[in-house]
Amino acid sequence: MIQIKFSKDEMKKLLELLNIADWVLTSQDVEEDERKDSYMKLLQRLYKEAYENGMTEEVEFAEDVKEYFPNEEWEEKIQARDFIEEYEDATFWDELVFRLADRDIDRKMNGKQPKNFEEHVAMFTKIQSKYEEEFEKNNLENLEIVASKAEPKKAIKKVAPKAAVSKTTTKSTPKTAKKGNSKPAPKKAPAKKAKK
Repeated sequence: MIQIKFSKDEMKKLLELLNIADWVLTSQDVEEDERKDSYMKLLQRLYKEAYENGMTEEVEFAEDVKEYFPNEEWEEKIQARDFIEEYEDATFWDELVFRLADRDIDRKMNGKQPKNFEEHVAMFTKIQSKYEEEFEKNNLENLEIVASKAEPKKAIKKVAPKAAVSKTTTKSTPKTAKKGNSKPAPKKAPAKKAKK
């Protein structure tokens, strides 16, 4: 058995780390996922340990479901929330640019593969730069669903109205987001390169 002793300040930081882990594990869940059971049991054990050692400001016990959860008021104050939002914002732009560039390469190559890795990188970098410049300049303002040839022009719809681009004021917490609550909207366009 491994035993580690934590100061109260260290335990608070550990709870913040658990909050980040809980968010990653559960924020997109719409149904139970058995793969996560052992992780959730460990989270419960650590929350219980904190609660029983007097950390009731940080952790609460929900009598109706007999489980421990981070206290919502505490969650709103901790720095972990900022780290989660910063990560989600950066990931949103990286993934958007990466997937659009990847799609455009597939279209340009018409299902064929580039001759070599260098050709793929050159194509990707050029397309990636185009999207990064666009999003840095205009955010999502010009991103639209284009009607297919079979659809009339009036079917064109905007994907994101201007108001949706601004940061939302409410933050979902891991326990309230389990049923697919929306996450904060992206704050700004990317300033870094997407993954390759």
